[in-house]
Amino acid sequence: MADIIDLSSRLKPASNLIAISPLEFRKSEWLSGNAVLCTREESAKLEAQRRKSTPDRPSITIVPNHIVLDGGCHYTCLWLFRFREDEKRMRRLYFLAGLMECITKAPSPVLRTDLVRRFFKIINEEREQLNVSWKGNARNFLLPLHAGHYEPNIFIDTISSAPSLKELLAGIEKETNSQFDILAGNYVFYVPETFLSKQPPGV
Repeated sequence: MADIIDLSSRLKPASNLIAISPLEFRKSEWLSGNAVLCTREESAKLEAQRRKSTPDRPSITIVPNHIVLDGGCHYTCLWLFRFREDEKRMRRLYFLAGLMECITKAPSPVLRTDLVRRFFKIINEEREQLNVSWKGNARNFLLPLHAGHYEPNIFIDTISSAPSLKELLAGIEKETNSQFDILAGNYVFYVPETFLSKQPPGV
């Protein structure tokens, strides 16, 4: 990771903190459903409310700005959470999400050739080795980031300009690692209690 992230202010004891690094996960107020993604600034507002709570006053009165992680993003978040103690595996999972995003949203001249078969083979091998799946008719796999943190056209331009399968794979890996670093430095995940079960719903 290029930038050093100061985590000292995030390490204070908190009953809802599940993991601080490489991605920060906190337990939400809801039992089931989707996780949400907040910037660190919005998360700080939420945690400030929590610290002010009393037995006769609810801990959360204002929900901060957030992104609901539904559809394919739900499963991406779920698997990142399941792999939260293994950064290498998390990055590999996010690379796989980038491979699938390439199929559904990012046009690539390489995939208009016979190399598309090799590309699908790589996806299937990664899925099997990681033992993961995305349910339903998912089209979004990479998590949505604010444009101020990451310009979405960068990923699409990288895919569309790759002249070979080797450069396509290298470009996807570079951009998914960049997005992972941005998630680590700028965002906090709030996950429902069902994520903590041994077999969360939908897996």
